[in-house]
Amino acid sequence: MMDFQIRRAKKEDCPAMLDLIRELALYEKAPDEVTVNPIHFEESGFGDNPVWWAFVVENAEKKVIAFALYYIRYSTWKGQVMYLEDILVTEALRGKGIGKMLIERLIEEAREKGFKRM
Repeated sequence: MMDFQIRRAKKEDCPAMLDLIRELALYEKAPDEVTVNPIHFEESGFGDNPVWWAFVVENAEKKVIAFALYYIRYSTWKGQVMYLEDILVTEALRGKGIGKMLIERLIEEAREKGFKRM
């Protein structure tokens, strides 16, 4: 079993996260659909007013091999709710429980923050 570590995403992770996004787009046969500017992506998660948050998974070599990116919305009936935008695991490491690990961490985050649903 490989050694995987989950942690909150940092600004420095944005290039690796974008690589995973492009990997998914290629898999989905839509490589030209990823048009987000890297600076905008970084600013949207780590600027003065972030609109997304994420957890990343690193392998033993400290390479980001997966991530889960979420954002918060407000429901007038429920209060703050978490929306999962993407969960990505590099193709070569799928089926090893990494996605499950990310989902479990997201559930923990939702409970910690008092979100009413995910």
